[in-house]
Amino acid sequence: MPTLTGSKAARTVTLCVLYAAQGMPWGFVTIALLSYLASQGAGLAETAKISTLATLPWTFKVLWGPIIDRFTLRSMGRRRPWILLAQLAMGATLLAMILVGDITAEFETLAWMVFLHNCFVSLQDVSSDALAVDVLRDDERGTVNGMMWASNYAGVAIGGAGMGTVIAHLGLRPAFCLQAGVLFVILCLPLFLRERAGERLLPWSKGEARLEPGEERAGDLAGLVRGLFGAFGTWPPILGALFAYAASITVGMRVAVMPVFYTQGLGWTDERYSQVEGGVGSAAGVLGAIVGGFLADRLGVKVVITIGVLGVAALCAAMGLSEELRTHPSFPLVFLVGTSFLISLKTVAGFALFMRLCTPAVAGTQYTLYMAFSNLARVSGAALVASLEGDGYRTIFLVMAAAIILPLLFLYPIRQTPVGSGA
Repeated sequence: MPTLTGSKAARTVTLCVLYAAQGMPWGFVTIALLSYLASQGAGLAETAKISTLATLPWTFKVLWGPIIDRFTLRSMGRRRPWILLAQLAMGATLLAMILVGDITAEFETLAWMVFLHNCFVSLQDVSSDALAVDVLRDDERGTVNGMMWASNYAGVAIGGAGMGTVIAHLGLRPAFCLQAGVLFVILCLPLFLRERAGERLLPWSKGEARLEPGEERAGDLAGLVRGLFGAFGTWPPILGALFAYAASITVGMRVAVMPVFYTQGLGWTDERYSQVEGGVGSAAGVLGAIVGGFLADRLGVKVVITIGVLGVAALCAAMGLSEELRTHPSFPLVFLVGTSFLISLKTVAGFALFMRLCTPAVAGTQYTLYMAFSNLARVSGAALVASLEGDGYRTIFLVMAAAIILPLLFLYPIRQTPVGSGA
């Protein structure tokens, strides 16, 4: 049987499928579940709370990184035991949601179960990113990274459009069961593929830890902390962290406001919103990821990020300034698809920027820290929407337009990066 380090096809397929598994819960919660709740009468405060509790565990990535570096069952691989644990818990927490009685009546219980579920999704994400760092070769990282992010959008489409259709025709509990079943099937891939030849397949199997030439065991946490302080000892990495936060505020606002605006403001059914956002919107995200990665290598990440930021700002400003456009038969669809494409475009370019800002000795944890700042900003964006609920959609969209411009203030002062060039 092939191993992840020995087969490019095995590691590419495994990483892409794991990224799709991360996208499914995100699409399910932020598209299918939120649109269902909005159709049942939930307001911006309720949907913002769900999106906040779904996003908050992703800020824990900065804690997961050192933990998975320091503690693992090494004879089964450096990352594989954590991936198996996280993937299993993802499916189990979904099945536990079936035990909730009336979803709309027990909103608080559902919200905290969504939080718990996404704790394990974020653990799987960090473990998969670490696996990618370990097994991908330098000459394939760009291509595979683009494929992984596109796979994430495919997972969002399954969780959003696919599960939204299931909810509309069969109900919420069958959707929980079906998605849990898919996650358990995906578990089989890392379950039966070793990272390196000679490692144990299961804890009770024969095998031993295999270190690659030059590979070292994780150092102590104190050394990791010292390395991080050193990595952030110059302005470019600090500005990168500020950029990571500022660039995602509008993304968090979009997640919270869209289901309510489209179902209650425009009269879309929850099924239609789930299918459009999870289907066409996710397809636009896949295209944005592919185009963004291609252009970042040719035009530079700053140019691509700027294109994405200005495009999102223009669409948000148009929605805020013109009530005619907000209620137009076609423009809300243009807004949905356009923002999906442009956010994905700038996100992929941002990934390239963060990689170039990382110091090699602590690159994995430093990169995770940038992602944690980004996810914390999504929480802030959702909270901002809740605070603006009484001000109307005009104000919300205009604030989104202003917030998306903010990261450019931190992007352009970044003059050089520790790794690579062309930022």
